Amino acid sequence: MDRKRYRVVGTLSPLAIATLVLAGAMSSGCASSNRLSEYDFRGLTLAVVPTFPPYAEILTGPYFPDHPRDPVHQIIRAGTRLAKELEARRIRARLDSAAAEVDVPSLVSERVGERASRYLGARLIEDPDRADLLFEVEIRDYGIDAEDWDAAARFFVDAEVWLIDGVDRRLIWTTRVRARDPITPAIIGERGALRDVVTAAALANLSVEDIARALDQLAFYAADRVTDRLRSALDRSRH
Repeated sequence: MDRKRYRVVGTLSPLAIATLVLAGAMSSGCASSNRLSEYDFRGLTLAVVPTFPPYAEILTGPYFPDHPRDPVHQIIRAGTRLAKELEARRIRARLDSAAAEVDVPSLVSERVGERASRYLGARLIEDPDRADLLFEVEIRDYGIDAEDWDAAARFFVDAEVWLIDGVDRRLIWTTRVRARDPITPAIIGERGALRDVVTAAALANLSVEDIARALDQLAFYAADRVTDRLRSALDRSRH
């Protein structure tokens, strides 16, 4: 954030000093980004307005056939690479089947609405045209990053969020959410596993049902990262 410097010549009046301070605050762009403290949200109605990519993204690495990065530059023995490619083909088919079973965007929207309305003390409704508050969530990218065969696979989400006054369309609060965290065995039901993370190699051994469960958890992960940011901002505004 750029800050302006003022060189004071001579003696300024109290009014002039106040004017400079106000100008500096306005130029910072921070004053209009958080008006949570100005609202009593209890009893108001809230609608979620989501924008999502059509599908969650599954990032795969050079072990995967037709990966955009040239696998020739990877120091991998031919036999090992072939085995990984065969496993990758199998998991891609299961991923596609699981993705057809799980409506991730709907799950994200539902959980965002439940948590956001609870934190605000507002009542969740479906019709944005009748809502006192609009919680706009634009998921720019989200999915599972399994680019390294033997390293931890990760959930990731990149989203922008706006809380808007539904009456006068005034911006109340906005934030950008970028998060990336390892997938743990407990998330996909592998309790008691020796490792504390799930690798791409481990994903290759999952059934369609297991992958569908992982996609369920991806939806919860994305929704929770978004609404955790709202909860933190509310906590700060109330102190």
